[in-house]
Amino acid sequence: MARERATSVQELVDAAARVFERKGFVNATISDVAAEAGVSKPTVYQYVESKSWLLETIVEQVIYPLRHNIEEILSSDASARSKLESYLRVQVKSAIRYRTYIVVLTTDQRQLSPQALRNYQSWARDVNRAAAGLLRQCAEEGVVRADLDVGTMVNLIHGMTLSVSRWYDPLGRLKPDEILDEVMGLLSGYVQPESESESAQRRAPASAD
Repeated sequence: MARERATSVQELVDAAARVFERKGFVNATISDVAAEAGVSKPTVYQYVESKSWLLETIVEQVIYPLRHNIEEILSSDASARSKLESYLRVQVKSAIRYRTYIVVLTTDQRQLSPQALRNYQSWARDVNRAAAGLLRQCAEEGVVRADLDVGTMVNLIHGMTLSVSRWYDPLGRLKPDEILDEVMGLLSGYVQPESESESAQRRAPASAD
């Protein structure tokens, strides 16, 4: 069944992501993107600057929403446990929502321009620092065990949630929230059981403003 003709820059970026995922950035051509999008090669160039521009746009569309969501979680007044659960939920749902883009990012990031690669690496370091700070807060408040190495746990958690983009099947048995439950289950040796006071606080009705 023929794919509908792309009618926007975003649809061309989506088409490029599918092509890069299948063929790899190096082997893919603008002609491949045009064929995937159902348009002519000159039409592609009316909307996009180059194949490299498409790759950089794919990366930007992964990292900027994730950065915003993480900042929102960390700046909230929620408990450390709630922040951790929200952080893991954002990571899992981003891996699912942007799964094609993330596969391209992880496979072809070295094909970015030097400046774009530096921007991506800076973003990745910021995310790791944010996650490490959250886990240290959780350790201080007794939400997670304090005897494990935070840096190692950050890398393991990010590796696990990132892998969802490679194996998630939208027609499969598990829905996104069920995958999050599986992630929490795997971390159960690290995340301590909820205390009675936390449980009572969570069940208490919110006070009126």
